Amino acid sequence: MLLSYYDKRFGYAQLVRPDPGKAIVELHDRMHTITFSWFGAKQGFTDPFSFQWGLEAYITARYPGGVTLESKLGRLGEVFEVSVALIRRGTPHIILFDWRGETPLFPNHYAVVVGFDRSDGRKELVVNPGWGYDFQIVDMTDVAVAPAILFWIEAWKDPPDGEPTCSLGPAGAAGMWNPDEDGGCELTPILRLHFDPGRCVAWPTSDAAEILVSCGSEAIAACYWR
Repeated sequence: MLLSYYDKRFGYAQLVRPDPGKAIVELHDRMHTITFSWFGAKQGFTDPFSFQWGLEAYITARYPGGVTLESKLGRLGEVFEVSVALIRRGTPHIILFDWRGETPLFPNHYAVVVGFDRSDGRKELVVNPGWGYDFQIVDMTDVAVAPAILFWIEAWKDPPDGEPTCSLGPAGAAGMWNPDEDGGCELTPILRLHFDPGRCVAWPTSDAAEILVSCGSEAIAACYWR
């Protein structure tokens, strides 16, 4: 999802677009992901160091100039503030955290961070967890999700080799977009609660939406709430 964003937004066309299925397999191999069965279901484990090295190797194989990757490991409050700063500057990123809250020494799930909520003292991140629905709220004051690590692409050393596109993967936030009075668009997110994904929370409609890339009926946008 993260690499697809850099194609959709900037036109790094060699990352995922030629063969998404092959990209997943290669990332799995370069990150030395271990796949095993747990209660009849396939599970994967990727060491955080292997994740960062594997991601860098995958990108460099396509863009020889490479990228600068950064990470942040710290207390939940510190990780939250770095994540907020990254989103504010338009940098989606990966958070690794304890998905079930049962293994405090070993965070076990990677998700893409796409937003945050700090209204009324909240410290919540909005993530796409990759389970087939768009957004989920992770409470960064809940010690059960610790430890948490962020990974992000700080700088690209090669220019994009194509035009931005919005044709990769399913459309995000399906059914959450509405036209506004000025002929633009607004977003009314529906978010699932972490640790209780059967429950959903509806946010208020966005006060502003900035279209970053528009491709026919699809778009990438940044949404803001006052």
